[in-house]
Amino acid sequence: MTAILLLALTANGPAAHADSLKEATAAFAKKQYAAAIKLFRPLAEKGNAIAQYKVAVMHRMGLGVPKSEKEARKWSRLAAKQGNPQAQTLLGSLYYKASGEESPDTVRAYMWYEVAAAQGNAEAKKDLALLTKELTPQQVSEARDKAQKCKSSGYEQCD
Repeated sequence: MTAILLLALTANGPAAHADSLKEATAAFAKKQYAAAIKLFRPLAEKGNAIAQYKVAVMHRMGLGVPKSEKEARKWSRLAAKQGNPQAQTLLGSLYYKASGEESPDTVRAYMWYEVAAAQGNAEAKKDLALLTKELTPQQVSEARDKAQKCKSSGYEQCD
């Protein structure tokens, strides 16, 4: 009996995650941010890259949670290292437009934009073009080398 119950719970795991993600996304779309964060956070903590990205966005903008660049960076980095191009773009912007306790890191921003742009993210491509004008050729070369290392390592060697 216990084995059957465990099998039933395990079998419903991915479906339950999908339902929670769907509910969280719907709450977010309706601007019900307190409800959305309650649904996104457990999924994010379990490693769901989409939920991690949404939690990062919510912290970046102060939607249902205190505005925190540090938390936004933490959650976007987790999703970015799973290959989520939206999170990679967000992380790039967090490095580029850093405020508070962090200072801007344009080389790291370029690296993340480059990684996201390689996956076809249009926003990253646009941000990359703008940032390229601000960097020296040496900085661009360094950032591209870092982006290549990041991509070739499966996003493991990105910092």
